[in-house]
Amino acid sequence: MKVRFAPSPTGNLHIGSVRTALFNWVYAQKYGAGLVLRIEDTDISRSKSEYEDNIMEGLNWLGLTMDESPLTPLEDCLYRQSQRMDQDIYLQKAKSLIDSGYAYYSFETEEELEQERASAKARGEAYVYSGKSRLLSPEQIRSNLDSGMPYTIRFYIGEPQSIVVNDLIRGDIDFDTSLLSDFIIIKSDGSPSYNFAVVVDDYDMGITHVIRGEDHISNTPRQILVYKALGAVTPKFAHLPIILGKDKSKLSKRDGAVAVTDYRDQGYLPDALLNYLSLLGWSPEDGRELLSRDELISQFDISRISKSGAVFDEKKLKWMNGQYIRQHSPEQLLDLVKPFLSSVSVSAISSFSTTLQVQMIQSIQDNLELLSEVNHYLELYVISEEKFKERLAEFSFSEQDQRVLLLFASKLSSSNCSRDDVESAMQAICDEEGLGKGKVFKPIRIATTSYSSGPYLPDALSVFGLDRVLKRLSLTIQVDGYGQS
Repeated sequence: MKVRFAPSPTGNLHIGSVRTALFNWVYAQKYGAGLVLRIEDTDISRSKSEYEDNIMEGLNWLGLTMDESPLTPLEDCLYRQSQRMDQDIYLQKAKSLIDSGYAYYSFETEEELEQERASAKARGEAYVYSGKSRLLSPEQIRSNLDSGMPYTIRFYIGEPQSIVVNDLIRGDIDFDTSLLSDFIIIKSDGSPSYNFAVVVDDYDMGITHVIRGEDHISNTPRQILVYKALGAVTPKFAHLPIILGKDKSKLSKRDGAVAVTDYRDQGYLPDALLNYLSLLGWSPEDGRELLSRDELISQFDISRISKSGAVFDEKKLKWMNGQYIRQHSPEQLLDLVKPFLSSVSVSAISSFSTTLQVQMIQSIQDNLELLSEVNHYLELYVISEEKFKERLAEFSFSEQDQRVLLLFASKLSSSNCSRDDVESAMQAICDEEGLGKGKVFKPIRIATTSYSSGPYLPDALSVFGLDRVLKRLSLTIQVDGYGQS
């Protein structure tokens, strides 16, 4: 068994393509199949090396390793269609089909073909190519070729027939070939058409299962005819449902159809992204949402893939990313966020010991949905005392708030200001004063951090240390005329 992921380097690797790569990768892992990466770059004008680099970079970041690729070839196999085109692989196959009667040279100009289309439209009929070049004599064909007349090579559909595709996701799909034109397999510039190149490549590379997007369903009957003409075994097909935006239309850049490396740069974790994409059109039997790679592979069943389009919800993706962030130890998370730290954050936290840096990260871990949010939540640690005073002046404290602050300073002053010390002091105030946690936590948070929200307060104050906490409390109390406790 062998599957393949075959992107075109006419743009960056985006979410839709990643989902296709993921299902091929999971299928290969599940059943021990080979996995091929093929670069379909026959569109010379739009294909760019930087897009291919982005595809490789994205797959590498996601950990979707390939058994065969341009970087890891099997013997002398070529995995870029442009290289295969340079070796005349497609032209040779096309000429073999001409010799066996399955293809022919076509010499119509674009103007002649446009006239055919216009006539069909005037008759109210769907356009089907007339096939008149197929009626040319061998002498006429030779004369045209010798004179340098431009040509294409077309595949001969043959007598009308029904082609049934047994799709692994959708079941039987029936196609009537009388609705198909004899289609071009070699263009006038010598490059192969998509429907021809992919068949030749899949045949040569031994692909047994083709897992791809549903936008390729209409291509399938043409490709099956080419397989048969080449005497090749037709692979099994599985067409994945399309990914939709929030408005149920095709996914746009606004809804998430951006480069997968942009998600990396925003602070998404590869496992979170793959877990989320696996649930777009598929679900495990037990209905769980958070699945490790091993669990995804063990539970994967292609028959559970839906026929209906799946809506991409970036809020859900961010939530899932937050769940994965919380699965890491604080030490691991510190390493993960380092590439996202601003110069201000780096400068500020470098004065703290590694132990305290880990405590900082632990204190904000439950707040993070993206690694890139780290600077926002580290602000309370890196803010200068001058800026702290400016922010503090924006708040006011009631008499009850002042009493809470005085009690807190008193209870904390004889402690080490550990996480447990802070928790105990605040809980004691709640119990003694008969106050809810909000009435206690909020004024203490504002008075010690100048923020009305943020990480778990006992974690944050244990990083500050007793001296800084008492100094800030005294500033707040003095401002309101209460004096130091």
